[in-house]
Amino acid sequence: MHALQRYVFLLGVVFACSAFGQEPSLASAPRYVADIELETEADLSELLTRAGKLFLEGKVTQEQGAVVLVLHGPVLRSLLRPNYAQSQAVVNQAASLTALGVLEIKACRSWLGSNGVAEEDLQPFVGVVSYGPTEVSRLVEDEGYIFF
Repeated sequence: MHALQRYVFLLGVVFACSAFGQEPSLASAPRYVADIELETEADLSELLTRAGKLFLEGKVTQEQGAVVLVLHGPVLRSLLRPNYAQSQAVVNQAASLTALGVLEIKACRSWLGSNGVAEEDLQPFVGVVSYGPTEVSRLVEDEGYIFF
């Protein structure tokens, strides 16, 4: 299954579960993590739109890290400073959600290194983790994040 299809399916499960349960209070709002390898900027934009929708619908709060995207793959090139002119819309969308405290974006250092991408070229709102899958496991196991 394509990464975006898997994401859309899992996000649907999250929406369905929340539709039948109580809405989370601000104190106990769930936090979500996704380990996503996206190919295109359009895929990233759709993912960001869905994260924004979760916020607008009250499914997540303006809590730092309510939604964490651990990215690896070609889409990270869209979040490089030198590529801002070509990727302005998606960069602004990601920066806005990050500034609101709804979203954290983390890039996999392993992917960056193996693809010749310099960390300092990432947009300032993109964090870097040593290895994406390890970060996802840490967030789920140690901090109670939910996969979506």
